[in-house]
Amino acid sequence: MEMTAVLKEASEELGIPEDVLLREGFASFLKERKRLLMAERFEMLSRYGAKSPEELRRKIESGELPEHPTWEDYIELTNLEDELTRLEDYLRSVASRQ
Repeated sequence: MEMTAVLKEASEELGIPEDVLLREGFASFLKERKRLLMAERFEMLSRYGAKSPEELRRKIESGELPEHPTWEDYIELTNLEDELTRLEDYLRSVASRQ
């Protein structure tokens, strides 16, 4: 069954408008993605005993932590931060359309 047909059928069966199902489903996806990224962020920071990406960078620059592989993890962490910001923006956008 095509996705639009499934959406239409679910909408009719559940008595929930299609746009509400789409919006709520998208919001749930964003929240779950955010939860996974936050867990990954926490794991990375915990590995180095840092509370923020900035603290991790300072520890690398001061020589408290080795450059390799810590710089690579720092770069990955900043990318995670960027994605989390985008997810937050999308979540605010979805919330403002309710």
